[in-house]
Order: sequence, then structure tokens, then C-alpha cells
Amino acid sequence: MLRRNERGEGQVGTIILLALVAAVALAAWNVIPVYYAHYDFTDKVEEICRTPKYKAKTHKVLIDMLMKEVDERRLDEWIGPDSFEISENGRSRIIDLYYEREINVLPGWTIVKEFEYTADQPLI
Repeated sequence: MLRRNERGEGQVGTIILLALVAAVALAAWNVIPVYYAHYDFTDKVEEICRTPKYKAKTHKVLIDMLMKEVDERRLDEWIGPDSFEISENGRSRIIDLYYEREINVLPGWTIVKEFEYTADQPLI
């Protein structure tokens, strides 16, 4: 019995599209947590930057507070005490953060992303 509506064409286009969607999903699975961790940590940097002067009399106290948060978030592989630069003028405290983090986007494709952030809060 002959089938007249079968043409013998493959679904190569669908397979390629499915592979592309899977690659994008895997890349997002690997990259999104890195950015989330950075933005979550910068919120904490802002909070620490607002610490009253009577609680943080020296920059070492602030560095200790920051490094405690780094350890809790398991970012110590990328962020160390030298990643922070703290300065104060008469009215505000500024914490500059800079670090680089290697991201494995897909197997065989790794990028190095530079993260920078500046927290500037008034001194209380």
C-alpha cells in the first residue's frame, strides 16, 4: 500500500532549533546565578556602607564586615580584602568594589567577567 502524503523529509530544522534552545537554557543556567550573586552582594555592600561611624570606627572593621558577607555567600574565591577600597570625606563614605570572575557559559566556553560597584552613602 502506497502512502501519498509522506515525502521522506527529515526534521533537521527542528532538531537544530531544539539544540539551540537547549544551549541557550544551559548558558542561562550557568550565567544567571553569577549575576544574581553579584547584585545580592552589592545590596549588602550598600547596607554596610550605611553603618554608623560609631560602630565602624576604622576601615578594618568595615573590611571585616564585608569579608564576613563574602564568606557567607561563598564568594571568597573571587573577592578578597584587596577587592575593596574604602574612603570617607566629611559627609559620606564610599566603598568601591572590583573583582573578576570566571564564568563557564557552556562546556568549552569560559569568559572572565569584571564586576565593579561603588556604594556612596552619607555618614551618620
